[in-house]
Amino acid sequence: MTVLILSSFSLTFCFMIPLMAQPLSLGFCIMMLTLLMCMLIGMFLSSWYGSILFLIYVGGLLVMFAYVVALIPNIIVCMDLSIVLIMIMQISFMYMYWNSYFIDIKSLNILNISYMMNIKMSSIELVSPEFINILIGLGIILLINMIVVVKICYYKYSAMRPFVNI
Repeated sequence: MTVLILSSFSLTFCFMIPLMAQPLSLGFCIMMLTLLMCMLIGMFLSSWYGSILFLIYVGGLLVMFAYVVALIPNIIVCMDLSIVLIMIMQISFMYMYWNSYFIDIKSLNILNISYMMNIKMSSIELVSPEFINILIGLGIILLINMIVVVKICYYKYSAMRPFVNI
C-alpha cells in the first residue's frame, strides 16, 4: 500500500513539472519528486542508498536552483487551474487505492516485486567504474553553469537580479 501511495504521488509530481512557471515552485516539485523516488529506492534496495542518493540530488538541485534564481527575475506566484485539477485527480486516485485495499497487489504480477526485494546494493556501487562517466558529466555540467553565471555577472559588474526597494 505504501508503494502505491508513493508511486501515485511521484507520478503526480512528474505530471506537475511541465506546469510550473516559477523557479521556486519548480524547485519544490523536483525536490518532492526526489524525496519520493529516494523513499521508493530506500524501500526496495537499501535505506543507505536512498539516503545518500537524496543528499546527492539535493546538493545538485540547490546549486542549480541558485543559478536559476540568479538569472530569472521574480514572478508573481498564482495558482493555475490545471494544478488544482491534478491535485483533485491525485486525491481521487488515493481514495480509489484506499478503497481497493483488499486487492493483493503482489498477486497481480505487474511488477515482479519479489525479485526486486532480493536485490541489495551497497554503497560501494555508488561510484563504480560503470557510472564514473555519468558522475564526471554531472560535475562538468555544474562547472559550466558556474562559469557562465560568473562571466555574466562579471560582464555587468553587478548582481544578476535587480533589487527593487519597496
